[in-house]
Amino acid sequence: MELLKVDDLKPYLNDLIELLCDAVDSGAPIGFLPPMSELEAKSYWLTVNDDLKVNLKQVLLVREDNKIVGSVQIGMSPKANALHRCDIEKLMVHTQAREHGLGSTLMKGVERVAAAMQRQLLILEVRSDDVAHDMYIKLGYIPFGEVPGYTRSANGALHNATFFYKEIEPTHEVFS
Repeated sequence: MELLKVDDLKPYLNDLIELLCDAVDSGAPIGFLPPMSELEAKSYWLTVNDDLKVNLKQVLLVREDNKIVGSVQIGMSPKANALHRCDIEKLMVHTQAREHGLGSTLMKGVERVAAAMQRQLLILEVRSDDVAHDMYIKLGYIPFGEVPGYTRSANGALHNATFFYKEIEPTHEVFS
């Protein structure tokens, strides 16, 4: 297993398209509804790549056996009053690679990258009934609110979302 912080998604595009389609089609609550087309997934990742190029996002990937099996994004606010914080977005682990701690590995990588970028506050939201909810608590994230009916699933059901935060200490580590 290898954790990568990448500056360009294009070399990984085919794996990322498969990862996103797998996540969405297996019900991951990451902002899309199934079925996910490869064209829609490709368009999404190219938009993320554009954000990566102008430092609006950071992207971490997990590679196993020369294949990308996990991803997470760090949203970097350009606002002057928000340079101390970032949003954690779209944590995904391929269904064939789950239950091996890759989600925790990605989240620990997020904390290292954010700390190295002098960010002190991490914010995220997750569907309250999602398996990642308990992982975030185990990793020290603190729930600060639940919003009823925040997300909609493919069958039209509404789901609550829990919002979390975690304070971290900035470092001078260089993470590449």
